[in-house]
Amino acid sequence: MELVLLYIAANVAIGAAACFFGKRLFYIVLGILVFVGVFNVALTAGDGSPVAFGIAAALGVGAALLSRFAYKAGVFLIGAFAGAALGFLISMLLPGEASSYLLVIMLVAAVLVGCAALRWCDLFIRLGTAYAGATLVATNGLALLTKWVALADIAMPGYPAETFEELSAYISGPFSEANAQTLLIATIVLTIAGFIVQKKTAKDA
Repeated sequence: MELVLLYIAANVAIGAAACFFGKRLFYIVLGILVFVGVFNVALTAGDGSPVAFGIAAALGVGAALLSRFAYKAGVFLIGAFAGAALGFLISMLLPGEASSYLLVIMLVAAVLVGCAALRWCDLFIRLGTAYAGATLVATNGLALLTKWVALADIAMPGYPAETFEELSAYISGPFSEANAQTLLIATIVLTIAGFIVQKKTAKDA
């Protein structure tokens, strides 16, 4: 269970930092979000072995370091991350046949929101980080609160790579599909709260 708690706690902590402090900690949050996004995608595409885990981590770190050196690219990546998350939630609400085009929907949403982020930069840094962080908090937090037994069954003591891969696949797959509407509402509420907090702290700074 320690591995499950570590995975959930890390995702929720990263999500909360992005949601409520994304603008103030932009480069740190950007690097973390890019790492999490690339790491999760690479981990899901791997075979769950320690080597695949190491490759996923290396790709995540590399992408995070590269994102620091290009401000506009970073803004686009934040928007794209939020767009992909939005596309994922939308696809979960569509009929079965339409939801089979998940990757296409996520890619189109990522590009559109990423381009919009470049156009309205400051607004989208706050909104994008709030939404991206809210997605992590909502999905992982709700999974922990409502599917504790299922998460515990996934845990494989002594095999962190395999456990993290299975958790990522379960939470982003069957769990999100079964709770799409609840997750969408929770994500919207958290996004609004995070955006308001970021705007307020910016005025106070």
